[in-house]
Amino acid sequence: MDHLFFRAEQRSEWGEQFKQLFPKQALEAIAEADRWCAGNRLVWKNLEIDLGDPVDWLHNPTGDKEFTWGINRFKHLRCLGIAYACTGDEKYAAKALEHISGWIDTQPCPRNLPAEELTYFQRPGPWRLLETGLRLRQWVYAYHFFHGSDSWSGEREQRFYESVKEHAWFLSTFTASIEINHSIMHMIGLLSAGLTFVSWEESEGWRTKAVERLEDCIRVQVLPDGVHTELTPHYHMVSLELFVDCAVMLKKRGHAFSAEFERILAGMMRFAGCMTRQDGTMAPFADSYASQPPDLNAAALYYDDPSWVLGEQLHEQFWTVGPERIHGLLEEAGQNRASAISDDLRLPFAFPAAGYYGLGNEEQKLIFDAAALGGPHGHADALSFEWCAFGEALFVDPGTYTYMETPWRCYFKSTSAHNTVLVDGQDQTPYLRTQRWGVPEAGVSLLAWEPETQMVCAEHDGYAGRGIRHRRAVWFLDSGEWVIYDALTGEGEHTFQHRLHTRLLEWQVEKLPAAQNALYFAKGSGLDGGSSPLGCEMLVFGPESMELDVEDSWESVHPMTMQPLKVLQSLLTSKQGGWFITVLKPCRENGECMPAEWSIRMDAHNVPVLSLNRAEEKKDFYMPV
Repeated sequence: MDHLFFRAEQRSEWGEQFKQLFPKQALEAIAEADRWCAGNRLVWKNLEIDLGDPVDWLHNPTGDKEFTWGINRFKHLRCLGIAYACTGDEKYAAKALEHISGWIDTQPCPRNLPAEELTYFQRPGPWRLLETGLRLRQWVYAYHFFHGSDSWSGEREQRFYESVKEHAWFLSTFTASIEINHSIMHMIGLLSAGLTFVSWEESEGWRTKAVERLEDCIRVQVLPDGVHTELTPHYHMVSLELFVDCAVMLKKRGHAFSAEFERILAGMMRFAGCMTRQDGTMAPFADSYASQPPDLNAAALYYDDPSWVLGEQLHEQFWTVGPERIHGLLEEAGQNRASAISDDLRLPFAFPAAGYYGLGNEEQKLIFDAAALGGPHGHADALSFEWCAFGEALFVDPGTYTYMETPWRCYFKSTSAHNTVLVDGQDQTPYLRTQRWGVPEAGVSLLAWEPETQMVCAEHDGYAGRGIRHRRAVWFLDSGEWVIYDALTGEGEHTFQHRLHTRLLEWQVEKLPAAQNALYFAKGSGLDGGSSPLGCEMLVFGPESMELDVEDSWESVHPMTMQPLKVLQSLLTSKQGGWFITVLKPCRENGECMPAEWSIRMDAHNVPVLSLNRAEEKKDFYMPV
């Protein structure tokens, strides 16, 4: 039968179940659907925009082409469908078909353009391949929601079917590069149509084409350790969710991807889990946001693993698998809340092909970025890190803020905005514009990885043109301290800015007397507006001319919003390279980090060596060579 998710006669029953399981989301969907019915008004980045009556699908008052692309993906059909299933009110079905019919009337398929233009991924307009694939996916859901309603009948419904076939023809004819995640989104639309309308003679060809290309996508786009090649947690999660959704749909029709596809998919799951902070949000390296936990619900359903369930987001899968499956998974998840951490996610961890490493224990977690730039979505953040302690993110990546070409876009992608060292005020890789980096691109090399002793060391050559190489080593000690050792080698006068971005907003900085071994002692507090007692004590070592100050900065947890951060900046100008050694320890009281226990000496080659000397532990920290 031509239904993949649910039949028309199941719609109202599922709607009642949805209201019981997810009352908040049901009310939100109905409110959004009512806004569309009242006047075709879209809320975009906190702005309410009137799209006209009838809708002008090329209307764009924002100056951002993402807006035009977004409205042509038809994601809003989901709220109209949920409202119809929950209430039975025919106005929602009528509005959905009005939008689809109006779009078909005004946006003819560009059949006569050169293939190079049709497949160019930045091409403006509603028939860009990405929008075509995502729109077709939403139209397939619309079919399930509205098929059999009074509004969906006769000639208008027939034109909908004809346009579905035209979309599928377009996606199967004009195939773009499989090297970027857009291609997954092209094929999920084609696969959705091929698996839904199984009585159509074209459907088997669409399914075969989509499966073959998705197999190619996962092989080409995912590194051997399971990380998407863009090296960006957000786009890794997007790709993972799309791959899993495709596997779920295939399974519902009695098909499956290859064993190799499944093996790679499992590796992607491990990276998603490891890149989760202690507070459950995602570490937002590169073009990512830390606005919510990684959504692994689709994978939880596919692998039947309740430990991955994120209850607040489970409503997204309801219309794919149905109330019985959701009830079962919620019940299983409730019984497994205290389940142990999977061995695959335990610290320390390494993704050597990608360049991400994790150190710590159940109380603390540090993710070290020894990754390459990763393409247009990368940031100039080589050797940066994120640090969590006792469930709180203390030193953070700032996120993304916006994709629009503004000074803020440039800042949030810059070296200055990350927990690394800035040389002469320049980015590690030159910034050209929002989705384009210049040359030379910074290359990163791993020098040491010792999981048994919890140490990692890497260097990058982003400042080689200035005659400088930056090497960083990180150790985690059984006593709970972190040692971060930065060496910048080269000749000529340069200014080095060692920048650490923290959510602790109140800092006391003390320059220690000459008799002390460290140059500075700093204590931070003021987490979550002062509501948390957790803080950090820090010792900073460096050449005598080094200065330490505290600056204001910003973090973007949600798009187009900023929250304050503080930056602890160690500043040094030198003609003989430079070095910084930082000791960090989370604290709830004073005196947890003892300056007298730490000292610096110079070895025979005039290279700094940090020594720890306490009754129960004595250790020297050398920069690996």
